[in-house]
Amino acid sequence: MKPRANTEQRLVEKLKKITCKNKTRPVEDIHRSMDIVEHVLHEATDLGIAPNVVTWALKYMKQNPKLDISDAMVMALEYWVE
Repeated sequence: MKPRANTEQRLVEKLKKITCKNKTRPVEDIHRSMDIVEHVLHEATDLGIAPNVVTWALKYMKQNPKLDISDAMVMALEYWVE
């Protein structure tokens, strides 16, 4: 496995743990969030910016702990694509 792919996988696992910590959300919402995260990661990977997008999403979530992971990922992708 490539080192870059391994790094991306670790970042995805970290994002999954963050998403699953919030047990008060309905399962459907968590699945929707994960679908969005997956889509954003595929887009970011295709553009070669996946580590950057994940890092910025984590920064956004650190600044605003109530921010949903899918929203943070979309914001980060938008930042890096603009």
